[in-house]
Amino acid sequence: MAYLSQPGFLERLSQHEMERLGEICPPRKFQQGEVLYREGDACDGLTILLEGQVKLSRLGPKGERILYVAGPGDFIGTNFLDQNAYHRTDAVCLSQVTICPVKRAQIQIVARELPNVPLTLYQVLAQRLEQTQDQLELASAPVAVRLSQALLILAERFGRKEDAGWVGFGLELRQEDLAALSGTTRVTVTHTLGQFREQGLLEGTRGVYRVQLEKLRDYLEAARWEQDA
Repeated sequence: MAYLSQPGFLERLSQHEMERLGEICPPRKFQQGEVLYREGDACDGLTILLEGQVKLSRLGPKGERILYVAGPGDFIGTNFLDQNAYHRTDAVCLSQVTICPVKRAQIQIVARELPNVPLTLYQVLAQRLEQTQDQLELASAPVAVRLSQALLILAERFGRKEDAGWVGFGLELRQEDLAALSGTTRVTVTHTLGQFREQGLLEGTRGVYRVQLEKLRDYLEAARWEQDA
């Protein structure tokens, strides 16, 4: 999975396209902890995330399940063209967030004036679909595999390269959030993170982590082969 090795939505747009998009659909700012929408709210537009991180989650019988952590260049509300569309998750800001909201009426203007923007949208959505398929494949995998994949996605999506192969990332994600992201309990996450530290795959705590990216990829790949064997 090379989600971050691909140019994101914003990187594929020209300066003119970004400026004109901002004129047609003026950006809005939100503070950490603010709710963009709740599950079941009407979905009447596409949200382009420009800055910050947003947690997309859903409440189930066993509590919260985090489905995705969206970052700059990601889209929220991709089913907005359906007149009866509604949001299927809660969207909560993990940091200060800037979004570009595109309403249904505005998308026609965007398509007419900036034809490259819808094409770029489809390309990035295809990458997101591939990532979602990877996650579904590991839905029934052992906790260590699911957690390693969650850490890998976060590091690839939001990480910065450091020395000696380390990639660091700081997000407002508690161990409870990592548990919700990987479909397990906080106690199990605490134990599994300890194992990763002992193996030299991870350092840090309380939302500020760094991982050995290549070693973590190798670990996940080996675990997949072992699962399929």
